[in-house]
Formats: sequence, structure tokens, C-alpha cells
Amino acid sequence: MIKFFRKIRQNLMLENRTGKYFKYAIGEIILVVIGILIAIQLNDLNENRKEHKKELSFIKKLQEDINFDIQHLTKQDSILAGYLSNQEKIPELLLKATSVKDIVNIDLVMHKSWNNIEINRKTYNEMLNTSGIYIIKNKQLLIHLNEHYALIEKYQQFMREITEDGREYMKNPDLNTFRFLKKYFGNPEFDRNRIDTSWIGNYNSPTYLALYRYYNHVIVGVNGNKRKYIKEILTSSNALANEIKQELTRRNYNN
Repeated sequence: MIKFFRKIRQNLMLENRTGKYFKYAIGEIILVVIGILIAIQLNDLNENRKEHKKELSFIKKLQEDINFDIQHLTKQDSILAGYLSNQEKIPELLLKATSVKDIVNIDLVMHKSWNNIEINRKTYNEMLNTSGIYIIKNKQLLIHLNEHYALIEKYQQFMREITEDGREYMKNPDLNTFRFLKKYFGNPEFDRNRIDTSWIGNYNSPTYLALYRYYNHVIVGVNGNKRKYIKEILTSSNALANEIKQELTRRNYNN
């Protein structure tokens, strides 16, 4: 094709038809420019298709992550509900405790959920690390997505602080006797008569008061707050999952 146009140009020059030559040259330039513009447009269309596919892939993976979180957090909420149901009796049991066995039995009911609120943010992190967050065209969805993970980060930080406070409560020197009792109660060589148990049933003793504060923190601060935070995250997760489902339906994503 290039040789064909070159031959035409040469013939025009040999025939000294300069006017027609320049017209032809201009026409050839226009054709080249049109060709370049078409190539650019085709390339843009191809890039847009790739970006569109990548965007929908991110949204679909976000949907899978959030649905997984909903299932996982619902189970965690159920476990915490069981913990709290059993622990409602602890203040009364502590008031009635008169023996080492009573105290040990109370502690067996004190299940603690020290681990933080766990969620799957793999896709969201990938979007942040690869600038994929900027290809989400639905800006309202993007706002809600960022708000959702910001809410989770806030509650995870709260749980870290609450958990650390709980561990500090447990380190209280007034609980040394209790910790020793708890650790060695099942040991055949343990002689309970050799440690001070006078604090049991003595509501004014430092050990009793420290134990009460620790139990109260676990029940209300750790387990209670964790369940409260999980419920709020579940509310946000369900709303976001529904919004994502609507977006995928609107975009006719069937994969």
C-alpha cells in the first residue's frame, strides 16, 4: 500500500503536476491523521473494556469478602451471646462464693474473647495498593465502602485498647493469690490450706474487689463491647452487600 501511494506521488512529480501533487499530499496526510485517530480510539475502547472488566472484578470480589464476613461475624455474635448469657449469673455467684471450689467453678464460666474482630479485607487492601480504588465509577458506593472499612478499623482499635486494659486488670498484684489458685487447683500436689483464702466471701478484701473489677471488665468491656461492635459492623456489612448486589445487577454482571 505504501509503495502504491509512493508511485502515485512520483508520477505526479514527473508529470510536473505540482498542484495536484500538493492536493494529493494533503489528502494523504488527512488519511494518516484519521488512521491515527481511529487507532487511538480503538486503543481507548480496549483500555476502557479492560478497566470496566477490572472494576467489576473488584466489586464482585468485594461482595464475596463481605458475604464471608457476614457469615463469620454472625457466628462470632452467636458465640458471644452464649458467653454473655452464662455470665449474667456471675455477680450473684461471686456474692455467694464461700469456698475455693466456688471460685474455680465461677472462673470456668468466664469465657473471654481476647482475639480482635477479624474481617477479610484482602480485596479492599489490593484496591488501595494498586490504585484500583480509583476505577470504581459509582462514587456513592465508593464512599460507603471507605466508610465501612473505616468503621471496622475504629472498632478494632477500640478492642485493642479494651483487651490491653483487661490484661492490666489481670496483672493486678492483688490477684496473685487468685492466679496461683487458678493455675494449680487441679494439681494433685496442690495444698489449698497453704495459701490465703480468707478473701473468699470477704467483699472488702483487695483480692475480692480486684477480681470483681476484672470479671466486670471482661463481661461488659470485652465480651459486651465486642458483641456491640460486631452487631454494628454486621449492619454496615449487610447494607453494603445489598448495595453491591444492586450495582452488579445494574451493570448486568452475571459471572
